[in-house]
Amino acid sequence: MSELARTIFGARSELSRTALLAGAGVPEVGPGRQGEEGSGEVPRGKGQTTRQAQIATAPEQDTCSSRSLRQIRLARSSGWICAGLLCAATLWSQAGGVSEELRRARELVSAGKPEEAIPIYQELARAFPNSAELLMDLCITEFKAKRYRASKKHAEAALKLQRDLPSANLFLGASYVELGESAAAIQPLNKVLEAQPNERNARLMLAQALLGAQRYEEAAEQFRKLSELVPDNPKVWYGLGQSSERLSKRAPAEREQYRELARQAYDRLMQLPRSRESCIHTAELRAESGEWVEAAKEWREALKIAPDDGRARAGLAWALYRSRDYEAALELIDSMHKDNGDSAELNFLSGACWLNLQQPEKSIPYLEKAIEADRHLLPAHAGLGQALLQTGKAKEAIPHLQAGLSIDEDGSGHFQLFRAYEITRETEAAKQALSDYKEFTKRLRFANP
Repeated sequence: MSELARTIFGARSELSRTALLAGAGVPEVGPGRQGEEGSGEVPRGKGQTTRQAQIATAPEQDTCSSRSLRQIRLARSSGWICAGLLCAATLWSQAGGVSEELRRARELVSAGKPEEAIPIYQELARAFPNSAELLMDLCITEFKAKRYRASKKHAEAALKLQRDLPSANLFLGASYVELGESAAAIQPLNKVLEAQPNERNARLMLAQALLGAQRYEEAAEQFRKLSELVPDNPKVWYGLGQSSERLSKRAPAEREQYRELARQAYDRLMQLPRSRESCIHTAELRAESGEWVEAAKEWREALKIAPDDGRARAGLAWALYRSRDYEAALELIDSMHKDNGDSAELNFLSGACWLNLQQPEKSIPYLEKAIEADRHLLPAHAGLGQALLQTGKAKEAIPHLQAGLSIDEDGSGHFQLFRAYEITRETEAAKQALSDYKEFTKRLRFANP
């Protein structure tokens, strides 16, 4: 076992390295052990009837943007890095009171109660401020409790006390990945691999960070290395498929070659026992073909395997929204708000659901928060413009309707802008907006005879 593995697992850990790499809910497959069988087949869903255009629908590229977002979130299944992790007793364990507190904290973490263990470690860290070991105990416990910013902070503090501490760099990189800050994760993870070239966990996280940072060639290289080291890990084949797929869009001259590599990686993924990644891949295929009800089923299957997986929950929320099951989407999004705070994506989805449920007054606060978090989120601007117009605030609606024109797919945005100008008695602007609307719909008729 490597020094890094000893640092992470501690003397009392019963977690194998293979299990750590496999991830929560993913059966370990190796010599002498066979996981649950999966057919590897992707059944085709039934077609869905055409329905009226959805209000505040994100542009079609949202499937891609959502997938990009999911890339950023690719590593968000924290069980695979910290399940059962806690450093062994520190050098103060001989002191009766401190030893008892350490034992109590470890038991709480082992019992799945990291939130209760955090105050104990905080007190111990304050009592022994020069202990990198105690800071790492606190860091790992916070990571397990999904307090990634706090975990990052204490990993950095441990590195100030003990430069190049492998476990601190590992959890610093992992925290950055969980926070969606993929580019920042790369340097500390590279440092781990410089010290421990065979550390598979760090290499897997590095590959995922490179993928999230859109450094696809480097990501593909890391995933290829991992495919030799851990060929039964679904994360590896899914990541290799994603990297190759993205490269096929960036390198036209080698498009077919990369597409074939992606196909081979996905085929290998589907030959493995059913996993979170295989469900995600199937859900993405359904979404690409507009089979949103079927996509939602696959996201639910992914959540059966990894119930707390943020990416699968986000994918399900989008699928429910696009399949017009707004009440179910809102119920899920509400629970996600509690865990993930006020992200632009979640606020947009909440606002868009309320708008489509014909309750524009409820949608406005969410859409405003979405724009505050990301001023370039055009679907949120378009939705807020509609909501303000419907609630008698035409003047306030105009700048948002203008911002959303570039993603107007059916002419409704152009017509709403005309109505806003008409209501506010901006005669010349209304004439121009009406002319633009007529020209837009004319182009649509020619494009779709």
